Amino acid sequence: PVNDVDDVRDLVRILGEVNNMGENFDLRVGPLEERYVILGKFGVEITTEETDMLDNLSYRWKKLKQKAVEVMDFLVSVQDKYMHELQNNVKEFQVAVKEFKTDYDTNGPMVQTNPRAAMDKLRVYQAQFDDRARKWVSYKEGEALFGLNETEYPDLVAVQRELKLLHTLYGVYSDVIITVNRFDDTLWAELDLDEVETQMSDFQSKCRSMPKTIHGWDSFKELKIMVDEFNDVIETLKNLKQEFIRERHWQSIMAVCGTTFKTDYDVFKLGHLRNAGLVKHIEEIDEIASGCAKEAEIEAKLNDIMAAWQNQEFVFMQFKNRGELLLKGISITDLLTQMEDSQMALQGLLSNRFNGPFKERIVDWNTKLTMCHEIIDQWIGVQALWIYLEAVFNGGDIATQLPQAARLFQGIDKSWVKMMESAREKKNIIGICCGDDTLKTLLPHLTEQLESCQKSLSGYLETKRSLFPRFYFVSDPNLLEILGQATDPNSIQPQLKNIFDNIARVDFDRSKRTHIIGMNSSENEHVDLFKRVVAEGHIEHWLQNLVDGMRSTMKNVTKEAVLAMDAMELEDFVWKFPAQISLLGLQVMWTRDCDLALRAAKSDKNALNNCNKKNANVLRKLVEMTTKDLTSLQRTKIETLVTIDVHQRDVFDELVRIKIRTPHEFSWLKQTRFYWKSDEQYVQIQITDIDFNYCYEYLGCTDRLVITPLTDRCYITLAQAIGMFLGGAPAGPAGTGKTETVKDMGKALGKYVVVFNCSDQMDYRGLGKIFKGLAQSGSWGDFDEFNRIEPAVLSVVAQQVSCILTALRERRTQFVSKLINIPIY
Repeated sequence: PVNDVDDVRDLVRILGEVNNMGENFDLRVGPLEERYVILGKFGVEITTEETDMLDNLSYRWKKLKQKAVEVMDFLVSVQDKYMHELQNNVKEFQVAVKEFKTDYDTNGPMVQTNPRAAMDKLRVYQAQFDDRARKWVSYKEGEALFGLNETEYPDLVAVQRELKLLHTLYGVYSDVIITVNRFDDTLWAELDLDEVETQMSDFQSKCRSMPKTIHGWDSFKELKIMVDEFNDVIETLKNLKQEFIRERHWQSIMAVCGTTFKTDYDVFKLGHLRNAGLVKHIEEIDEIASGCAKEAEIEAKLNDIMAAWQNQEFVFMQFKNRGELLLKGISITDLLTQMEDSQMALQGLLSNRFNGPFKERIVDWNTKLTMCHEIIDQWIGVQALWIYLEAVFNGGDIATQLPQAARLFQGIDKSWVKMMESAREKKNIIGICCGDDTLKTLLPHLTEQLESCQKSLSGYLETKRSLFPRFYFVSDPNLLEILGQATDPNSIQPQLKNIFDNIARVDFDRSKRTHIIGMNSSENEHVDLFKRVVAEGHIEHWLQNLVDGMRSTMKNVTKEAVLAMDAMELEDFVWKFPAQISLLGLQVMWTRDCDLALRAAKSDKNALNNCNKKNANVLRKLVEMTTKDLTSLQRTKIETLVTIDVHQRDVFDELVRIKIRTPHEFSWLKQTRFYWKSDEQYVQIQITDIDFNYCYEYLGCTDRLVITPLTDRCYITLAQAIGMFLGGAPAGPAGTGKTETVKDMGKALGKYVVVFNCSDQMDYRGLGKIFKGLAQSGSWGDFDEFNRIEPAVLSVVAQQVSCILTALRERRTQFVSKLINIPIY
């Protein structure tokens, strides 16, 4: 039955479908019938039902077309009726749309400021719009059916567009509300911030992609603020999610936000944090969160330092056969280095502005390590002094000569042993150094007492040095070794090289074991003493007697050699006397022969040539001796003689070449000349107008420098400086022979030359001792690399040297140093 326009529209739609089917029906049915014929030919079984359907298909199609014609005729008969009905309905609908639009504008969702109320209104008005939209579609299709002009409804279009935008906005809004509520209700410990960040970023993207039309709407602004604020705190939330966050940080956050909340694992949720006003205090909370990582780093470093030192122990080592009485040196060095590193780390932590929660512990450990470092430094100092003085006062001869200091040291020794035994029991460094004030009190006391013992010992050593000046050139440990073995003269043999130029050992009488009868050089050259030295009594006394005996012996051997040199064959002369005396004898003979030839040159024209031939003959004989089978000592001796004699020959050759005729010519006077003074019975060396007495220090059988014109000039310059009571300072590149030249000149004069390698560690006190030794012993001091001494020390040294040289210039027998009169040799 047809009751309204909708029914008419349905009939028209069906007629259209039938009409469309008719265009293709013959094309589809013909091939279908042919397929069934083919199937029958090939004997394919076809059901009766299927055959009936195929046979009735064409018949039924014809019936359908007839029915369509009938319906079409019916529609033509009722068309006017339903068209007028449609037009009346459209007019009524237009009025209803206007009323709906007015109501929507007055009471619709856009009027609501509360998003939740607006969403409720949206649902109501969407339902109303849907009803009107269905009628709109129905009337629109009816107008199309009857060929009428389509009526427009701009109010509905506007409402439809606005509702669509509102659905877009409030759909996101609703999702945001649901999602945020879900996150707020999630336990903080279970919150996945990556999911939060992803979800909120997605909402932010949706907000940005919404039509610009709604950007001015209050609901959109509120939504955007909600999403943006949540996104703004995500980084802060991530920081607060760090494992370094502690309860103190949550308390700080509560204080900043002015609220409180429980942080228990099963209670604390994101909502508590957001409700506390996280957004309003984001900067302060970020500061707290960023500081927690710094605090964790500080705490980790502090814990590492504490762990490293809480169980750190001292390592002890054996001392002689007395037990473990020493801190192990290598271990202590590493320990102090590690302690300094820890102190530097603690200082860095103290300067860090995030150290608040740990400042008290940092200060405490810094104080402990500082105290430990100070105590260990003192301990090592006391240990070094104790070791040094233990060898002096526990046994040996020095303890008997310093009884008061020895008694004081015995008390120190007991305290030290007791302290070390207590330390070995505890071992823990912090416990020993910081457990109580025992070490803090005891170590300064021990230091004071040990320094008192050392002062007594230093005074004792100074006394010994003043009695035997060569002790000034011996280090304190070596001197203590010498003095500590004074009762056994033979035991100091290893130290003789520190006292003499080349006495390596001495020979004792086999029956009288304290009587020294001979001396030996490092090259194993032996010289019998002219008068035996008795090594009894104070060691400084008999050592001085040994020095005097050495000089007396060399002087007597020199006298014997000079008197015998003309009467003996050269070879016999060389082998009979020690190398030093053989060389001195040849130098005296050469000087005498050359001087006589120069004096006779004016009256005897062959005098110089004859002298030259004699010199050449001496050199020839010496060279011939080198071809024989010689021991190492003998060969060194001959080579030294040849070295010096070659220079002497060259000197006189030059004098002959330039036709010198008098011994007063400078070409002769500038040479190093050796004269035997028969009246005074000593050898005098002359260089230009400066005279030196030969000093008779035993030099052994050592090599001598090849003398060059530069060497001669150095000798002249140094001789002139000494003659004017000054010092000398040869200058030149490293390795050019400055030091060796000075030493060789000392050998030429029979002087004891002491070489000192200077450094920036030398102070004026040590140098003052050396100068006192040089002044009292009459030795030469060769200060190598003198420029390395600190300028402040050099200024004092200059005064010390000036004081000595002034006394020499004024020919005084002593000078004053530190209010003490020092004798000059």
